[in-house]
Amino acid sequence: MSGIKDIAKKAGVSISTVSYALNGSDKVSEKTRNRITKIANELNYTPNLAGKTLKRQKTNIIGVYVHDFSGYFYSHVVDGISSTLKKFGYETIICTGGSQARLFIPQRLVDGAIIIDPNFPDEDIVKYSEQDYKIVLMWGGISVPSISHVVVNNAQGARQAIDALHNSGAENYLIVTGPTNSYDSQQRLQASLSEIQKFSNNPVTVLSSNFTIDGGIEMAKYIAKQDLKKLGVFCLNDEMAIGLYEGLAKFKIKAGHDLRIIGFDNDQIGQFLDPQLSTIDYSKRQWGESAAETIMSMIQDGKVQNKIIKTRLIKKASIISPN
Repeated sequence: MSGIKDIAKKAGVSISTVSYALNGSDKVSEKTRNRITKIANELNYTPNLAGKTLKRQKTNIIGVYVHDFSGYFYSHVVDGISSTLKKFGYETIICTGGSQARLFIPQRLVDGAIIIDPNFPDEDIVKYSEQDYKIVLMWGGISVPSISHVVVNNAQGARQAIDALHNSGAENYLIVTGPTNSYDSQQRLQASLSEIQKFSNNPVTVLSSNFTIDGGIEMAKYIAKQDLKKLGVFCLNDEMAIGLYEGLAKFKIKAGHDLRIIGFDNDQIGQFLDPQLSTIDYSKRQWGESAAETIMSMIQDGKVQNKIIKTRLIKKASIISPN
C-alpha cells in the first residue's frame, strides 16, 4: 500500500506539501493539488483514518450501538439518526454486540456514541462519560450528569394503554412484560399497575416474557386457560402481542371477540393482523432525530440535556368490547 512518502517522491515535493494538498489546505496551489491528487489516485493511496484521527482529534463519525439489526423497529430510528447527522456533516457507523466495537469510543474512532443497546455495560457507559466522551442514551436508568437521555415516555404510553382497555370494558388485567433487566419494560409495568389501581381492586396477573414473538406464543398457553370475558391484556411491546395472536389462534381464541389485547411500539405487522392490533405509537424517526440533535449539541456546545418522546393511542379492533 502506497503512503504519503511514495506520493511525495513521485511528485518531487515534500511530505508536508502532499499533506496540505490531500487535506484541502490553501497553502498549495490548485495546480499542485490536482497533480498530487492524480498521483495519489494512480498509486491507489488510502488515507490512514486512525492516524488522521490522532492528529485532528476528530473523525466526524458517530457510533450508534444497537442490540441487533433485525425487525422494523431499528430501521426508522437509525434512519432518523443518520439523516440528521448528515446535515451536520457527520457520518454514522452502526455497531452491535461485542467489546471490540465498544472500544471505538475510548480509542476515539468516533466522536460520540448514541446507545440503543440495553446490553451495553453500565460500567463502561459511566466510565466513558466520566472521561468526557459524548454519550446519548436512548433509555433511562443511568443517572450521570455528563450523559444525555432521549427516551420514549413509557409511563404516558402505559397509562394510555390501560385507559383504552378500561374504556373497552375490561375489569381484569393481565400484563405480559419484557426482560426483567429492560428499563422500558420496568417503566411500562410500573405505570400500568399504578393506572389499574384507579379502576380495579382485582389482582393483576403479570407474566414475564422476552419482547419476542416466540415469547408471546408461549404466553398464549397460560392466557387460554383464563376467564376471558372481562380480560384486558397489555403486551409491553407489539412483537409479544403478535406472538400472542398466533398462539391463541391454536385455541380458537380471537382478539376483539374473546378478549381485548393492546401492544406498544406500533410495529408495522400489527396492521396486517386480523383484527388489527391496538397499540401505543410514537415517532421512531423523531426519536432518532432527537438523539442525533442532542449528541451534536454535546459536541458543539458541551450541552447535556434530556428529551422525552410523546406517545399516542392507536385504537383498532383488538380492543373492541367482546360479545
